[in-house]
Amino acid sequence: MDNLYITVKDSSKTGFLIDLLNKLEFVEIDRRVKKRKNGKHDIFKSAGIWKGRNIDAEELRKQAWKLI
Repeated sequence: MDNLYITVKDSSKTGFLIDLLNKLEFVEIDRRVKKRKNGKHDIFKSAGIWKGRNIDAEELRKQAWKLI
């Protein structure tokens, strides 16, 4: 099975395209809405989130990747 990701340039044509694809018995449509990040997160507001915790970068990697 192949997956295709299509960008419709004219949103008024999206319904037409979906109707057309629904007519094809070998096509399955999965309409997922892609969430876009607004880019307004201030990275400096995250400073200190690990403060007071007894953990280092190596320990985080071990837990994240389940390394022994």
